[in-house]
Amino acid sequence: MSRGLLTVGFVLASLLSAALHVALNSPISPLPLSLPSSKFCSNNLLQGVIKLGEGKLVGPEDVLVGPDGVLFTATRDGWIKRIQPDGSVEDWRFIGGPAVLGITASRDGDLLACDAHKGLLKVGDGGVNVLATRVDDDGSVIRFADEAVEASDGSVYFTDASSKFGLSDWLLDVLEAKPHGRLLKYDPVTKHTSVVLSDLAFANGVTLSPDEDFLIVCETWRYTPEILARRIKPLHMEINMR
Repeated sequence: MSRGLLTVGFVLASLLSAALHVALNSPISPLPLSLPSSKFCSNNLLQGVIKLGEGKLVGPEDVLVGPDGVLFTATRDGWIKRIQPDGSVEDWRFIGGPAVLGITASRDGDLLACDAHKGLLKVGDGGVNVLATRVDDDGSVIRFADEAVEASDGSVYFTDASSKFGLSDWLLDVLEAKPHGRLLKYDPVTKHTSVVLSDLAFANGVTLSPDEDFLIVCETWRYTPEILARRIKPLHMEINMR
């Protein structure tokens, strides 16, 4: 056998060995990810924005506008920052860690925060309190708390972006392209956390309609909103719409 054929055989065997190693040891089992074409026209509107807190905010993830015009934002250095109308930036509450993501207002004047590592938090003058770290129905860990919204009855709806991959492995969720996300509900009376909707493709932002007759959840990897038409009052009626 010629040296050239031996070389080719060695290269092919090496490639096959590497492929088998990746296939057998890969942390993901991916599905094809189809990227839809955009329905919107490109624009340059963001080129005219006013930049607030430039150089003073580390990876701000979310922003909340207070009734007095004060802004709050969660940053990757573990702080919830407060930005005054004059543009000055203050350290408001320290959560710790790099995983503070979504924040929203609570009826009692405090803030609700989603920490991808710590779960659902209540943040206010009394400090930081952990509301939920697990789903009570099945005991599963809230692996990637992302965004929350509070209903008028005090119930908190929040997203668990991925029940399989945490914040540090979010790219694996993209590559796998499987729906591991969930919409959860925290009941402030019973302290019970339950699953409202599962099989979401990286459940991200969530909001309630003004009349609280439906919820909208953004599914990042599907590039679509999941509309959950749910009667908050009464609670027994719900309809899922894609």
